[in-house]
Amino acid sequence: MKFDAISICISTKNRKKILQHTLDVIFHKQNLPHSQFEVIVTNDGDEHLDDLKDKFPYSNFLIVPNKHKAGLAGGRNNGIEHAKHPLVIFFDDDILVTPSFFEQIITSHNLYNPIILGGNRFYPDDLIKKAQTYPFGRYKLLYEYQWLDKNTIKLFEKSLFEVDSVAGFSMSLTKETYAKVGPFNENFQYAGCEDAEFCYRAKKMGVRILFDEQLVCYHNELDNFELKSWLKRQSTGILSALVICQLHPEGKEHPTWFTNTPIQKNDPLWVKKLKLKKWLLSRWIVDKFLFAIVRLFEKWHMPDSILFRLYNALWLGHTYRSFSKEYKKLFR
Repeated sequence: MKFDAISICISTKNRKKILQHTLDVIFHKQNLPHSQFEVIVTNDGDEHLDDLKDKFPYSNFLIVPNKHKAGLAGGRNNGIEHAKHPLVIFFDDDILVTPSFFEQIITSHNLYNPIILGGNRFYPDDLIKKAQTYPFGRYKLLYEYQWLDKNTIKLFEKSLFEVDSVAGFSMSLTKETYAKVGPFNENFQYAGCEDAEFCYRAKKMGVRILFDEQLVCYHNELDNFELKSWLKRQSTGILSALVICQLHPEGKEHPTWFTNTPIQKNDPLWVKKLKLKKWLLSRWIVDKFLFAIVRLFEKWHMPDSILFRLYNALWLGHTYRSFSKEYKKLFR
């Protein structure tokens, strides 16, 4: 089958302003004609989105409520049920595409299908410029988007790499492949790992997964460049590791699992020390102290090297506390 059109499935929750920017780029600033795509927005939150139909009054634009379990996995499963084209892309609500983005996806699927295809993403220039003006922004820029280890991942052709998983912010596949692999697992309440788990199942079924480093879009996550909101996102994201390990016990070999579970007698010494460090950092009084020190050091314009260590400490404490709380619920 040759593809000439694509269904764009976006799940969103209470991010209308960011979503509107995403839609503006899709409808007005990329090259694919309206007859060759549709946009299906699944509203997974309480925010009223119907007025977006007035801003984008097109027949190829649909807003639907989430009839599945709340969360990104359920939102994606909900969206594809409304897709009319055989080729589908699961798309995040804060992604800005380049002009030829969707054309490139259609071309790749026509050349290599059946595949699951993922793209590359960077931050927009204006967001980078703003982030460079304050220490936590510089911290985010330094540690985000280390996508590939090209020494271990096989180059398939030109800019294509054969990989084990691609991120769900721009994951394209056919409805036939989706039906073969099965829906996203809706036990993932929060964003994180639901895409990796889907790819894990796909890989075991022999579906080829490709990453195209020249398939570029921009991550417009304006609301995730503040320390507290970022820590909240990290704290919910780590809960996906618990879901992964319930579904696939072999996941317990991953450091995210064995460095956040309670101390075991047979833990290596370095693991015991790391868990103890995380436990101390997760204490309420230590967390409050670290936040106070961070704000003071930011005010005093202390070196990034010091502030980055403090951000790391807060991250360790918050993620460990979140993981431990959920772990106790499941395994007590």
